[in-house]
Amino acid sequence: MPAQLPSIVDVARKAGVSIATASRVISSSTYPVSATTREKVLAAAKELKYMPNSLARSLKVQRSKLIAVLVGDNTDPYFAQVARGVEEIANAHGYLTIMCNTERDPARELAYLQTLQDYRADGFIIAGSGLSETDYAEQEQINELVQKIQGRGAAIVTLSPHSIQAPSIQSDNIGGAYELTSYLISLGHRRIAFVTGPAHVTVSELRQQGYTRALADASIPFAPELILTGDFTQAGGERIAATLAQMPVDQRPAAIFASNDETAFGLMNGLRQQGWRLPQDISICGFGDIPMAPMVIPSLTTVSISLRELGRAGARKILSLLQNHQTEPTIEIMPATVIKRDSTIPHP
Repeated sequence: MPAQLPSIVDVARKAGVSIATASRVISSSTYPVSATTREKVLAAAKELKYMPNSLARSLKVQRSKLIAVLVGDNTDPYFAQVARGVEEIANAHGYLTIMCNTERDPARELAYLQTLQDYRADGFIIAGSGLSETDYAEQEQINELVQKIQGRGAAIVTLSPHSIQAPSIQSDNIGGAYELTSYLISLGHRRIAFVTGPAHVTVSELRQQGYTRALADASIPFAPELILTGDFTQAGGERIAATLAQMPVDQRPAAIFASNDETAFGLMNGLRQQGWRLPQDISICGFGDIPMAPMVIPSLTTVSISLRELGRAGARKILSLLQNHQTEPTIEIMPATVIKRDSTIPHP
């Protein structure tokens, strides 16, 4: 039978004080306690190797010092960078962070929100994009739960477009995509393909808007056959590479804009396996500027959206909201910058 852990009752008995006094010392309460009594309680706790029950305390005071980061895919380096930024700020202020993988599934998102609500998480950072279709079955439940979370004084922030009504900090997806497409056009490319993300993911649709707007402003006709369906994964990029290899030479794009870096890596790997030379046969670029982008060969032209700083900004916003109890759905847009590297060259 496992040994029973010491409780606050044991600490109080050992120190010769009341349970209330021991609890005040252990919880660092502002209630006045003499220095002598405080030393007795701390010495007793140390001798007994007492560890406070953080969960029980959080249920009592409605504060857990916990910030949860809900991501679309925890294997994606994009989200790893965002979560790292959140952790840097949160931990510096005494908060624990956890990452929850929703797989861009509203049902999983709802389940995580409910569980974290039960554990009285102080902060919820929704890092993954919401869906452009808002009539899915879980939407009403998610909205009601968000109101409950905010109603008890917890804070919610989204780091990408989402239907949740909460303050949001977002990258300039449209502007970044516009500038990257314009850069490809400046290199002389006219047949520029765009690889989407998963269906109905808002952030992918915004990047596609930036792409089509840049084509229109340059008087380049929109070609529906150059919109290729991806899923934000390397495997998806490799599948598209196989499709491109089957295209007649005169119909192939001269450049490809992948809606995230992971897809671009898959394209590069798949096309290289098909015998294509990069970037001589085709220019490729991505979006996100994850750490591998400058390391692949050729190094990847992409859009930097300062992922770690995005996470830091989200954590700072959470801490501010916890102090000010703001719930209005304000939006802050962070700039996006085109990073020009070796995977794109002028059209021959």
